[in-house]
Parts: sequence; structure tokens; C-alpha cells
Amino acid sequence: MGLFRLAVTRALYGRFARGLGRVFSPDNAAFLQIGDAPPYRIALNDGYWTRFALYHFPYEPEVAAALEAARGRTPLFCDLGANKGYWTTQAAGKFERVIAVEASANTYAALDQNAGKLPNVTLHRAAIHARSGETLTFLNTHLSHASARLLGAEDAGHGDQTETVTTLAIDDLVPAGTAALIKLDVEGAEVAAIDGAARALSEGSVLIYEDHGNDPACTPSAHLLGLDDMHVFAIEGGIAAMPSINAIRALKTDPYKGYNFLVARAGSPLLAAMIEGFAMPGQSR
Repeated sequence: MGLFRLAVTRALYGRFARGLGRVFSPDNAAFLQIGDAPPYRIALNDGYWTRFALYHFPYEPEVAAALEAARGRTPLFCDLGANKGYWTTQAAGKFERVIAVEASANTYAALDQNAGKLPNVTLHRAAIHARSGETLTFLNTHLSHASARLLGAEDAGHGDQTETVTTLAIDDLVPAGTAALIKLDVEGAEVAAIDGAARALSEGSVLIYEDHGNDPACTPSAHLLGLDDMHVFAIEGGIAAMPSINAIRALKTDPYKGYNFLVARAGSPLLAAMIEGFAMPGQSR
């Protein structure tokens, strides 16, 4: 892993990781373990995740705080756009049941390797969208698995690969009457995914979603704030209400960063309990 320290910029680091993956066996890997969570396998050629294993950066501490705030307050965590399963493995010891969904076949294979044998985890290879059972085209970018997404109007670039994937709606994953904590990271399909969560949100589920710094329109946040009785919160360094798009836009100062926000309908008991959990970190019911 010390070889990675030779790559000093983000672009060089990614190229260096991919190069090492071609030189050495793809079976080479590092294992990242946080607390008592199951170990998380990181392949040598993974320029995204090796940075966290090597430099011990805290990964999305605001999401970790949200999981702790919900611990003991809901039986179900859904990791939608689960990638290779970091949050799935982190949540497995905190919730009675975890559902993880990933669209890319290659990334899903890594998710299955990391979390497929955990007894309270259920995995699905699918794309989260407004309705279940549709077939869409998924784009795997050659530079980063973290940027894989449903294919839009843009063409696939050189070296990118496409595959077909079946869709799943959140309302078909979350059992009726269950207020779940749902993490949504679906690279541009947020609005469609939110539309497929109407019942779950009406029954008190809480959504962690990403609003990217390179989106000045704050597309998912604008959609959510346009719905009735939706309350949006920033969760970096605590929890704070976001009453407007201007408030959200003011927080997004880094165009290369995805910002995580919390949203639920007014009156959600899980939301109220999580706000209490943020106020008293480390305590759970």
C-alpha cells in the first residue's frame, strides 16, 4: 500500500491504482474494518476506496452519525446504490435487517463478496427507480465504479461499458407499515427513485440522499421541497433544518463533493427520534 503514496493528485492516484491492478494479481486487496463491523474488502486497483484504507480518512461521517441516530429506532436500513457494500457492512450490526441494492454486475459481485453471507442482509441486483420491473440501460464508467449510472442522453465514453438492468421501486422494498432509514445514492436518478418511495415516505421512512456540489439547481432537493410537508436537514456536524434551496445551495461549496441530506415528512416518529439521537450522540433505544 505504501506505493500509493507516490501518487499525489486525485487523477494520478486513480491512474496509479488502475496500473497496479494490471501489474499485480487482482486478488490483492486490503481490508478495512471500523469498530465491530464486518471487514470491508478493497481491491488493489480501486482508486476510490484505497484512499480511505491508506490514509484513514473518515468516510462520510455525517452518514455514520445518521446511522447511529437511527440505531434502535427502526428495524430496517436500506442501502440503495450500495456500491461494494461499505454502508451495508457498517449497518449490519446496528439494524435487525438490511437491504442492499446495486445495479452494476461487477460492483454487485464485490457487494456480494463483502455482505452476501451476513445473516440479516438481503441483496438485490437492480436499479432503484420510480417503478419496479422495467428494463433500463446502465453505464459503467471506466474511470470509477462510483460514477456508474443509468444511461442518459449522453453517449458512453471510450472504454465505458453498458448493461441492462431491471428496476426496483423503494415502495416494493420497504414493507408496509415499516418506517425505514433509507440511504439513496443513485447518481442522477434521485427524482425517479423518490417518486417510487411515496408510500414509504408517507409512512414515516427517513431518506438520506445526495445533492452534488456540481448541481447548482439542487435537483433532488428542489423536487423534495416541492412536495407537501417535506422537511430537509443538513447533517454535517449535527443536524440543521434546510428551509429553502438557497440554504442548501449555500452549503455546497465543493463542486467535486456529494453532500448528504436527510428528509422525511412532517410528523415522522422516526425523524423525531433521529433528531433526538443527533442531539445525544452515542445513545440509542
